[in-house]
Amino acid sequence: MAKLFDFLKKPYPFNDDLKQNTKLIFFISIVLLLLLFLFQPFDLKALNKKDKYLLIGGIIIVTFIGLSINLLLVPAYLSKTNSFKNWIVLKEILWNIWILFTLATGYFIYFRIIGTFSFSFYILLKVLIISAIPISILIPYNRNRLLRKHLQSALELNKYLEDKAHPSPKIVHLKSDYEKDDLSVDVNALLFIRSANNYIEVFWQEKNGIRSQLVRCTLKHAEDVFKDYPFIFKCHRAFIVNINHVKKVEGKSQGYTLYVGGDEYTVTVSRNYIPQFKELFYKL
Repeated sequence: MAKLFDFLKKPYPFNDDLKQNTKLIFFISIVLLLLLFLFQPFDLKALNKKDKYLLIGGIIIVTFIGLSINLLLVPAYLSKTNSFKNWIVLKEILWNIWILFTLATGYFIYFRIIGTFSFSFYILLKVLIISAIPISILIPYNRNRLLRKHLQSALELNKYLEDKAHPSPKIVHLKSDYEKDDLSVDVNALLFIRSANNYIEVFWQEKNGIRSQLVRCTLKHAEDVFKDYPFIFKCHRAFIVNINHVKKVEGKSQGYTLYVGGDEYTVTVSRNYIPQFKELFYKL
């Protein structure tokens, strides 16, 4: 039992990819429409054409609206508050059950309004319990699949690190909103940059160790400054990393953790940036 609770507390990547979720909503709605017409559950065959279309249309509309709220509006709003930053397996299971509950409740209300089909609260509860079983299986399976995939990929990246070439050094200038905070840094010595509210914090390597400085500007400005250097890569909404200084890659269910300039400093590569990161990593 203790192992089960430990597993439920494992990190899990929350899906806040709005573009992907939009495609998923349309896909589910279309598949559901086809299934309703092909298999005609809820005794649809016994209904006249008008009631049949009213029932099917309502189910599709409720599904589309419910999924749009839960997969687009809620993630778009809460991701700004970092509510999904510490997402775990248990939260993902409960989140999916919540989505099913909102959809089933929508069906329940709609069926009551049109009065065509009897959909009791007992049926609603039964649907949730039955649906929770595959959800509880698929989510841990997906987490382990992602973990194995990223671990294997991380091993390949680590192997490639041994022979990776380094570009010749050049000086770049980061202009601050305050002139006294301007920073000139050797692009090849740059380790990474992270966002820090209205500032960015720049880390670079020197002979006597790693140094850092706050510069009052946006991460977007820094990205523009280094746009001519393909090995300087924005890998997260809050990080820019010098791929040439990555010492180790660790695979996690959420994506990668990069160790830069030693074990003390880590940089996150979010799932959305992994394909581009790998492409650049092998190319440089």
